[in-house]
Amino acid sequence: MSVLNQVRKFSLVATLAISSLATAATAQTIAADEAARAALPENVRAGGELLVATSLQWAPFAYRSASNEAVGIDISLMNIIAGKLGLTAKLDDIKFPTIVPGVSTGRYHVGVNQLSITKERLAAVDMVPYFITTSVVLVQKGKTDIDINNLCGKTFVVTQGSVQVTQLEEVSKACEARGAQPITQQLYPSSAETLLAVANGRGDAFLTAAPQAHYIASVNDKVEVIPGDVNVSRAPAGIVVEKGNAAMRKAVGLALISAINDGSYQALLDEYGVGSGAVPVDTIRAAIE
Repeated sequence: MSVLNQVRKFSLVATLAISSLATAATAQTIAADEAARAALPENVRAGGELLVATSLQWAPFAYRSASNEAVGIDISLMNIIAGKLGLTAKLDDIKFPTIVPGVSTGRYHVGVNQLSITKERLAAVDMVPYFITTSVVLVQKGKTDIDINNLCGKTFVVTQGSVQVTQLEEVSKACEARGAQPITQQLYPSSAETLLAVANGRGDAFLTAAPQAHYIASVNDKVEVIPGDVNVSRAPAGIVVEKGNAAMRKAVGLALISAINDGSYQALLDEYGVGSGAVPVDTIRAAIE
């Protein structure tokens, strides 16, 4: 069975339960927000499409349903934001590490994949915050030697270019500072391959956001979540826009604020059971001013 087919299998049960909700959230007619639309760069407004880069391997944010449709929190949110901008979202499913470069070079207007806002990413692109969560550890079912408070000496499977690379480096340095063994990382080029690795027992564990971990554990009986949060620096996830493109950043931010004000943003997060991850309006305004 291919990696993609295994990921689809992992997603099937939960997809049947929530894909209708995602469809309902994005199929409704979304009224354009005039202030957000007016803020758009003229060429984007005239083009009629919001070009979105994502990687459909990251449930429940962006993935393929049992019928091979693009679904998830990020997918629904991009449809809502596109509607607020008077545009139609056009999604492109690409490799995770190429999302930020794709936006920075102007190939795409925005990028989403629950991308945490980091200094490294902000050096290449601008980001509009839209979701925040905690970090947890996912392991192969039955592993009993993982202490959430002492991860020193463990081997983690990690997706290349993900925020978990720097988070684990942070934890590893703390281990070495107190004379303990450092953390080892096994890098994989895609989220699908990383998730498959932890399910098959490669490495000891996988560090990830709580919604992702609990989703995967609910549909894949080969893995489980270790109780408790990992003490790592975690910034909000952001919508990626081109560096220095203040007009695009403002337009996306105003569209998101409009979705908060009309309740569609909170309703979307609540449908996926992650309502507590909502970002307040003031945080978004600070990022677009």
